[in-house]
Amino acid sequence: MHGTAHGLGVSNSFDPEQNIMAGTRFLSDLLKHYDGDLDSSLAAYNWGPGNVDKRPGHLPQETRNNLVRVKQLYNSFTA
Repeated sequence: MHGTAHGLGVSNSFDPEQNIMAGTRFLSDLLKHYDGDLDSSLAAYNWGPGNVDKRPGHLPQETRNNLVRVKQLYNSFTA
């Protein structure tokens, strides 16, 4: 995670503005990488893009649970 944060220009991961801006930029990059596939993008955000690319059909339970929860929250705010 430190390498990802550094690669996104974060100098202080405890700075809320830097953290949110980098997180949204990372998610945007993942959505482009996975051609808009929300599930793959969210899985890569949680588990790491390298893991998703290597084993797309073998998501760990924690990542599957995260996908469900994030999509529930997303739907509650967009309904």
